[in-house]
Amino acid sequence: MKYPVKAANGHAGEYFFAYQVASVLKWPCRLIDIDIGIDAQVEVINDDRLSTGRFVAFQIKASSVEEPNCRYVTDEQLQYWQQLGLPVFVVLVELGKRKMFLHRVSFGAEYERTASGAVRIDFDRIKDIFTKDSERLIRDAAFEASSSVQQHLDLVRSGISRIQETIDAMVDFPDAHSLIEAMEMRHDLYEKLAQAEALATAMKFGEAQVHNVSAELEQVLDDLKSFMTQSFIVDHDDGTQAIQRFVDSRR
Repeated sequence: MKYPVKAANGHAGEYFFAYQVASVLKWPCRLIDIDIGIDAQVEVINDDRLSTGRFVAFQIKASSVEEPNCRYVTDEQLQYWQQLGLPVFVVLVELGKRKMFLHRVSFGAEYERTASGAVRIDFDRIKDIFTKDSERLIRDAAFEASSSVQQHLDLVRSGISRIQETIDAMVDFPDAHSLIEAMEMRHDLYEKLAQAEALATAMKFGEAQVHNVSAELEQVLDDLKSFMTQSFIVDHDDGTQAIQRFVDSRR
């Protein structure tokens, strides 16, 4: 069975990357066998040698010869990494020189594209070279991603408070329009909650908080449903039957 040089370089690059992370940073590195657009996950360790529970993903590009300071990926790969919710680095491994360079995938930047649509990933051979100092770069990326979980949850909590305030304000004089607006808020809140859950699952961090906020959201929506039923707001339903479906879905 033929073993292509490209496959050999790919495997060597992955093993070299894992060795560098384990020997230089002294952090756990898990190589991923299945092709999901990510080659490795690294677990971030703090200064006391304790796990932070945060992970960073890496896509490894290796070569046995020195190449230009860039690699090309597909637009589908870039979109996947940007939507993953986990910090992603593209790694350029030069097997001959036993060096590697890190490029953090940006969520907002516009990458240069070729005429065929390939996306260019540039590496600075001075700034991007992997050393012991790369520890801070990787750790900062992981903590930024985990803070995104909290940002999404804060938005959900704010929405929960607004729904509860709407209910409280309507006790004496229910207003159909305000209650329907509160009802419609749930779509956006569910989307933000799903984003927080995806991030927390990827980061292995904050999952309990996501669960608690989810329970709070369900409770306030149940309270809203009960209030709308008791106040006969369901009678204000239009031809779409949106209110009736909301009420029925929460019984």
